[in-house]
Amino acid sequence: MEKKSRILKVAILAEEPLFWASGKHFFPVILDGYSWTKNDITYKISAKNIYDKDILKGDLINLSYDVLLIPGGGVGDGEVITKGFNSFRKVKKWKKNIQDFVKSGGGCIGVCGGAALVTDLVTKSNKIETFMERQYNKSSIGISCISSYYKELAFVLFYPFQRRFPEKIGASFYVFSFAPGKTKDGKNIHTGGVPIDFTLSHNNPIFKDYPDETIRIRWWGGPGFIIPNNPDRDVKILLYYPKKDICENENTKIFAWVYKGNFFGLFRGIIRSAKLIRKEKDSFKNLLIYAYFLAGKWKKTDIPIELDLSNKPCMTTEIYPNKNKGRIVLSAAHPEYMIWWGGNIEENSEIGFNDLAHGLHIWKNIDPLSKELTNELTHTWWLVRRMVAWAGKVTDDHLPPIEKGEINEKVLGFIKNNIYWDGTLVNIIKNI
Repeated sequence: MEKKSRILKVAILAEEPLFWASGKHFFPVILDGYSWTKNDITYKISAKNIYDKDILKGDLINLSYDVLLIPGGGVGDGEVITKGFNSFRKVKKWKKNIQDFVKSGGGCIGVCGGAALVTDLVTKSNKIETFMERQYNKSSIGISCISSYYKELAFVLFYPFQRRFPEKIGASFYVFSFAPGKTKDGKNIHTGGVPIDFTLSHNNPIFKDYPDETIRIRWWGGPGFIIPNNPDRDVKILLYYPKKDICENENTKIFAWVYKGNFFGLFRGIIRSAKLIRKEKDSFKNLLIYAYFLAGKWKKTDIPIELDLSNKPCMTTEIYPNKNKGRIVLSAAHPEYMIWWGGNIEENSEIGFNDLAHGLHIWKNIDPLSKELTNELTHTWWLVRRMVAWAGKVTDDHLPPIEKGEINEKVLGFIKNNIYWDGTLVNIIKNI
């Protein structure tokens, strides 16, 4: 009998419009070339980067791709900020081309900021008050019935009322402000965000055969989700935030900081940025983004950051309500990133000059990592592959196996550049 095969073609949105780094480079390593066999059918994933110019040209079509994957960070959140100017002709065309792809049956996956880009925004007050909240709301691509939720959200450093209301920066403080963490055996590793044990539902193909009731995934400032009371499509909730909120846990709560540098702090940040670029022989296109991280200085307050994410949905699936049944996966957490166990967050007030690059918060007392990081780095790579397979309409009982990722030469390169801190400021900035 002739064996059957299928190639799943994935377009990874790789645009970083604000030169803010992202985890987009993890996805080709996790996805491209990965294959599995089920009932004599061999599936293989082909992953390719796609950019805004390609989408505007009309390259995102169903004949070329099965799934569009939108990473977070500099891709998802960067696109949120720029695509929030939704009256621009190019922005409208860009959104329409993605809408047409999903309406024609294509799959779409949004991770963290990528999920925020797909959805509109709801806040605790039901008002859109800050520039960031406006952009998150206006940038919605318009293919999902689900809304993202933040108690409140503002841009670190540039929020104009930060001196009076630093807490309104909200989850952004969990994104931009971590120094490299320390393990109990003295290793320095990049540790933005929080590894969380999410409660899961087995009432879906992705987790149906998963053996446990919770799964640990890295959270790095993503939203909660609001499901409409009467959705116009099939919607499933796959993961829930813990009942005890991240900000209420003694090990993971953080406090608001106030930027005291004014314009002169930002100007000095530009000078420091130029010196750093010359020293590292880096590109001057990074001048402003480095200046953002190097602007100082910051002062700690005693105001805790409140998230209001308790028990809210964190991962969802939905099927577009037309005959083509395009599939959408939203994840506020980052299954592509490493996790860890143990440790606690402390305010990083030991250094004399506080800026985002040196970190306002720091993880300490993290449990020693496994020898090859298979327990931490590749912990949920199988979940990324299952999200892609489900969005690409692979038969429910043919999804990829639950297994740890392989530590090959590509992964070893990741460990060197993205896991362990090499002692330089550039290495910190590129891993925020």
